[in-house]
Amino acid sequence: DDGHGVQSAGMMRTVMEYVSQFDRVVAAHCEIESISAGGVVNEGRASTRLGMFGWPALGEELEISRDIDLCRLTGCPLHICHISTGRGAELVRAAKQEGLPVTAEVCPHHLFLSEDDITDTYNTNLKMNPPLRTSEDALALQAAVADGTVDCIVTDHAPHAAHEKDCEWEISYFGCIGLETSLPLMITNMVRTNKLSYTGLVRAMAVNPRRILRLEPVKIAAGYKADLTLFDPEKKVQITTEYFESKSKNSAFIGAELYGVATDVFVDGKRVLANEIVVPGGEK
Repeated sequence: DDGHGVQSAGMMRTVMEYVSQFDRVVAAHCEIESISAGGVVNEGRASTRLGMFGWPALGEELEISRDIDLCRLTGCPLHICHISTGRGAELVRAAKQEGLPVTAEVCPHHLFLSEDDITDTYNTNLKMNPPLRTSEDALALQAAVADGTVDCIVTDHAPHAAHEKDCEWEISYFGCIGLETSLPLMITNMVRTNKLSYTGLVRAMAVNPRRILRLEPVKIAAGYKADLTLFDPEKKVQITTEYFESKSKNSAFIGAELYGVATDVFVDGKRVLANEIVVPGGEK
């Protein structure tokens, strides 16, 4: 149930016992709501400085720990969604070293932004679930991507209408869009800084997600349907509201100058992006 952790450990155990009988994985949003209740920013410098209710990192980390324990008990594969803390990554790292079937993902906004980016301008595009954590958390998550502890780069893409974001922080909706910025953000901040190779980038953004979801791997060979993204890693792009094909513009990275542009995209044998232009319905 995206956006809500399974609050009952007994229910989660039952789910994992059932799923363990099949070649499937349980994906968990980890949040103990009795701890996070009312929080709208990370509990720490940001909540103190801005005078808003804090959302403790512990509320996420305790449920990650609990679900790893249940993975150990049931043998059910466990995927931790959108990790936002360095401690969460440490828990996943330890589980993997133990040989448990645990995988994890992280979003670019948790890698490259922190609570320090939330200023008295109250940019509600920086309000997300889980919230932006500390700069130390962001660096720890980058390291976890680099060493393979975190398997996948995802977006937690959350489009919202302007009126759902253009309001007071406390009542604005959680979430930001990310589909159109994830690749250039990773190229700019991880590949071009030599923290991650292009092989590692493809593994985290394309190969591992299919593996975890038990989908057939994509084959680039004659006779197979094309599922490809072609990109120019040297082309610069300025992120503005006009950049997005999405009807929603609630990006946390408006104003950023990034490297890497997708030029052509093929989905299920159809070309849906041609020379950076969307092809409605796609062309074979």
